[in-house]
Amino acid sequence: MATPPKDRLEIVLMADQSAPVHLWLQSTAELAKRFEYNKDRSARILGGAALLLVLMLYLFPALVIIPALVIVMVLFPLTLVGLAGYSRGT
Repeated sequence: MATPPKDRLEIVLMADQSAPVHLWLQSTAELAKRFEYNKDRSARILGGAALLLVLMLYLFPALVIIPALVIVMVLFPLTLVGLAGYSRGT
C-alpha cells in the first residue's frame, strides 16, 4: 500500500468501526474531499452496488465486462505509481 497523497478524494467505508476501509485517488486541491459512511450506510452502498452489478451482468453481460476490464486496466497502473489506493485502519 502506498502512502495517501495530501490532496485526494477519499471515501471511508465503515468509518465508525475500529478498522475502516479508506479508498483514495489523488486529485487537485479544489476537488479534494473526504466522505465518511457509518456501518449501516456502507452496507447499503456495497449491497446496492453488488445487486446492480449482478443485474447488469445478467441483463447486459458484454456491456458490463468490457468497461469493467477497461477500469481495471486504468486503476491497476494508478495503484502501482501511488495515485490510487486503499488502506485499513485509521
